[in-house]
Amino acid sequence: MASRLTHLECSRCGKEYAAGRLQARCSCGGTLLPRYDLAPLDLEEVRRRPPGMWRYTELLPLQDTPVTLGEAMTPLMFAPSLSERWGTEVFVKDDSGLPGSTFKARGAAIGLSRAVELGATEIVMPSAGNAGGAWSLYAARAGISLTVTMAETAPKANQAEVRFAGAQLILVPGTIADAGARAAEIAAERGAFLATTFSEPYRVEGKKTAWLEVFDALGGESNMRFPRTIVMPVGGGVAAIAAAKAAEEVAALGWAQDAPPRLVGVQAATCAPIATAFASGATSVPPWEGATDTIAAGLRVPAPAEGALVMEVIRASQGTVVAASEEAIVAAARELASSEGIFACPEGAATVAAAADLASEGGLEGPVVLYNTGAGAKYAEAFASAAG
Repeated sequence: MASRLTHLECSRCGKEYAAGRLQARCSCGGTLLPRYDLAPLDLEEVRRRPPGMWRYTELLPLQDTPVTLGEAMTPLMFAPSLSERWGTEVFVKDDSGLPGSTFKARGAAIGLSRAVELGATEIVMPSAGNAGGAWSLYAARAGISLTVTMAETAPKANQAEVRFAGAQLILVPGTIADAGARAAEIAAERGAFLATTFSEPYRVEGKKTAWLEVFDALGGESNMRFPRTIVMPVGGGVAAIAAAKAAEEVAALGWAQDAPPRLVGVQAATCAPIATAFASGATSVPPWEGATDTIAAGLRVPAPAEGALVMEVIRASQGTVVAASEEAIVAAARELASSEGIFACPEGAATVAAAADLASEGGLEGPVVLYNTGAGAKYAEAFASAAG
């Protein structure tokens, strides 16, 4: 039960880096992705371990005991009402039960654990909200210093979460892009480790575990199974890279023989740089000018650092990226709660809005997995305001 991590590889130029030291980006500016020895591995042996994200040790980067808050395997729930309405099998992967009530716990558990075991004692990171809250909780557990920068408009619940967990919170005018610039300045001033999205290699490995759980749950006695379509929120795009990476590794291990899933990314119409670039056929993602507030705060990322890579993996899956209006997101949240009993966060609700549009066009092929990335209760004030 040891990690099979071998090295880090640049997603742009392919240059390899040692995995045994703290790393940021490649010298060419590309994102470094962990690579593993994918020699045959007995799935039955893996399944004898307790369920949850730590079951897949060989495909995770940690060498030592992780910083953990008791992460459990989250449910993959069949959605009978949506299935009947859309004419195909629909499931919801519901990560609202993780620490901090968000899927960001996966990235924090792996990213912070790996930074600590490689010697980091102080971490600085920008956040649109939930990531900062999650990393603050794990930093408290690990007993290390964390500074989080957020836009002044970040959800109050996330600001409180950071402060209550004992991390330093610095609010800046503007958007997550401005918070990112300030985080880089602070890290340079202090000599701290900068844990920006895609500028540290391991957050994506935590997000990958959601899809290992999904493929495992859908599988039979001796195999995993891919859904035909995954619909997920896309802000910075880590979840999309993670899903593609999980499918690639599972296929290489021979655990699943069916076609890899089609990836569908969803953005907010008020800030949709990747959806707009994707629709135009572009290979790069220009920054979104004049991003306005959205109830789905995690989707307000006007300049995604790896937008081009996100589009690359989604195109390779024969998928697409779409945008959902504020009205559609709120209506979808209400529909999911009233028909399936799942009170999703706005980002998770956006997947219902996107899937409904695809279904109406005849473009939704099942089994379908919708990804609810957090608890709607964290957005109670915003939902109440939107509902009038």
